Amino acid sequence: MARTQTPLALEYILLGFLNENPSHGYDLYKKIKNFEGISLIWHIKQSQLYALLDKLEDSGLLTSSIVPGEIHLMRKEYQITPAGRQMFLNWVATPVNHGRDMRQEFLAKLYFAYCSGSETAKHLIFEQIKQCTEWLSSLEQNFLKTGEEQVYEKIIYQYRISQVKAMLEWLDYCLHEID
Repeated sequence: MARTQTPLALEYILLGFLNENPSHGYDLYKKIKNFEGISLIWHIKQSQLYALLDKLEDSGLLTSSIVPGEIHLMRKEYQITPAGRQMFLNWVATPVNHGRDMRQEFLAKLYFAYCSGSETAKHLIFEQIKQCTEWLSSLEQNFLKTGEEQVYEKIIYQYRISQVKAMLEWLDYCLHEID
């Protein structure tokens, strides 16, 4: 049985920019490279970007057409498909499932949610708060189950608990900034 591969967060970022308007590959590259919010967390080589665009097109999430260009006679312009748009919108509305995904994937989701409006961004944040609260509860329960002799395990649980508490504090900060 073949495993279906879900798109990478960077692929969703491409879908997000193309959801805003059709674009050429090089223009997308410049946007990711120079766009302050995205460039702070994502770096991509131009060749990697074109490979991802081809993959998204092969998956039916994008289409392309050849259009006249200003400098080059003909350029390939990418457009998001209805399936790509739906996949992107579902992704933006869903909190991340792992704390390790907060640093990059959640920040990308928050960017696009915020571009859609403060209510969309607040909804995403509230959903992520629920997810983080579940993580925190589970970690605290596991911490309480560790024996006194399990010093290293207690250290690890306390580290992860501290991380999730910091995430919750930051999410609260985000809510106040958006208001």
